[in-house]
Amino acid sequence: MESKRVLVIGASGALGSIFVEKLVATGQEVLAAARNTDKIPAEATMRLKLDLEDSASIDLLANYLIDQDLKLDGIIQAAGVVGFGKIEETSASDSAKLMQINHLGPATLISRLLPLINDEAFIVGINGIVSEKIFPGMSAYSASKVASAAFLSSLAMELRRKKVLVLDAKPGHTETGLAGRAVFGQAPAFPQGMTADHVVTTILNAVREGKASLSSGDF
Repeated sequence: MESKRVLVIGASGALGSIFVEKLVATGQEVLAAARNTDKIPAEATMRLKLDLEDSASIDLLANYLIDQDLKLDGIIQAAGVVGFGKIEETSASDSAKLMQINHLGPATLISRLLPLINDEAFIVGINGIVSEKIFPGMSAYSASKVASAAFLSSLAMELRRKKVLVLDAKPGHTETGLAGRAVFGQAPAFPQGMTADHVVTTILNAVREGKASLSSGDF
């Protein structure tokens, strides 16, 4: 990849932090955004505060980047939370929390930043196998990821003239520790998953190769 300016959303997480480290290692300028900026890798070019549950925080970050006219060659959406439970056990507020963090918050920020996106840039979303195959006990999580996948599909069509690559990645279970930090419910007994490094490497290779989709089988 030639030197680019990339915004990583969720830069303090297991996947996001690896994206930051790998991008910086290849000479990229990385704007790293997360709720807890202390956990963002030190290699990041810029650390930015972002709370996807707070519309004011989303607006503040968007306005800052726009005011500074920081043109972007890439956006990677690596933030996310998970919850578990049968539909009858899942409250509306729990469902709303997952939808806000996994879809609505990132979609709002990306939408605001579209004027900063350069031609032939890339946008990556990580929606996982749950946007490809529905599982019991994960209705709220699946719904948020399916919504995000639909957003990316539409975005890809709308940005076609600018030759912007919109990549929807759907890895299977990955050992990020996310399941153990569920915002509600208890995770089922998952089999051993892929490493976070493998998932990040596969996604970055797909960006370099210009792939617009990565199914669960591609990992």
